[in-house]
Amino acid sequence: MADGAAACVCVLFYGADDYCYRLARRVLNDEMCQFAQTHPDIDFRFGLNASSDAIRYFVRHRSLQYFPDAVIVDCQENIYKYPMMRRLFQSRKISADIVMWFDDDSCIEPGTDVKTWFARLQRQISGCDVIGSRYTARFPKEHADWIAAQTWYAQKPFSSYVAYATGGWWVAKTDILQQFGWPPPDLQQKQGDVLFGELCRQQSLSLQHFRDNVWINANEEGVESSVTRKKSYNDKVRTVHGR
Repeated sequence: MADGAAACVCVLFYGADDYCYRLARRVLNDEMCQFAQTHPDIDFRFGLNASSDAIRYFVRHRSLQYFPDAVIVDCQENIYKYPMMRRLFQSRKISADIVMWFDDDSCIEPGTDVKTWFARLQRQISGCDVIGSRYTARFPKEHADWIAAQTWYAQKPFSSYVAYATGGWWVAKTDILQQFGWPPPDLQQKQGDVLFGELCRQQSLSLQHFRDNVWINANEEGVESSVTRKKSYNDKVRTVHGR
């Protein structure tokens, strides 16, 4: 991979059951492989959290075929989403101007013309700081003290609601992630997307809605925010930070 990558694309894989295996195959679908082939200057990074041998083999085999320079961070135990995100970000220097994140339950929509899609995405992110599927959530009052202790807290009064890009897929400018050290070391699993939305609000960063040709936290029909994880996954969700 040459310096000055067009994007740093990170994919998080989790779990060991058949459903997780199907998600792994879906996120590294033909469109993602075409994306790699048509854009050889993409920096791909894959994180495996408590994945099965079948998923591990699939990711490595797919990488040999389509993502030969990809970083693979393989953790036998679940270290949770944001610690894995930090490892992927820090695994080597990010030379790209933008970072694109996929949870394994998100993917490029089947049938997408990836060259046209990526060009449209680049135009969109050039005029703002973060893009993704924009939602609004109630302000997480239980984390107010944590937010107030962050270096990015600008002392803006807390609002009743926070706009955020749902965490299954988003794109952000690299310098923002690096400037504010996102994600912080004590961020674990839950509500990280809402907290990043509050960071954007505190720092007056521009968050724009963009979900073209992306299935985000999607079920088998591609319906957004409709993925269902088994109870074994939900049992492993941890608090936002290590307090």
